[in-house]
Amino acid sequence: MLIYLIGMPASGKSTFGKLVAQKLNYTFLDLDTLIEEDNNSTIPKIFDTKGEDFFRKLEQNALQFTFNLDKTIIATGGGTPCFFDNLDKMKENGIVCFIHIEIKTLVKRTFQAQQRKQNSRPLFKDSTSFEELYQLVSQKWTDRKEFYQKADFEIKNNDLNEFLEKLNAKQ
Repeated sequence: MLIYLIGMPASGKSTFGKLVAQKLNYTFLDLDTLIEEDNNSTIPKIFDTKGEDFFRKLEQNALQFTFNLDKTIIATGGGTPCFFDNLDKMKENGIVCFIHIEIKTLVKRTFQAQQRKQNSRPLFKDSTSFEELYQLVSQKWTDRKEFYQKADFEIKNNDLNEFLEKLNAKQ
């Protein structure tokens, strides 16, 4: 079985995915890491040099690779379910879980990463203040929520027990 984790950037998909994989004795795969390794580049560099459209095609190709896997938790990029037919394909090939985190928490995590110069989120890199970042994240949420809400189930705040209960109900 494949389990796809979707949600906004900084929602904890990768961190939570590793925890879930360990609990279920599954393999963990981060789609962004796969793209970076396959292209010998970072996501921000790909965005800067090739653009978002090019990145989204790489993302789609990486996603297609996952369809041949089994017993894997896949942390997707924040925009993965919002392009092409990616969300439909994820649902055809596995179970999709939306990790729902409050906007204020997402902004705080992203802002703190920016302050530490660890921001790898190209869509938010140009924001210079907390308020500006809040506006950008809020707009992305507005643009993407219709996709996230089509997940097979939703959990709040990376709650492992809630995840396991809802996963069992879907099987």
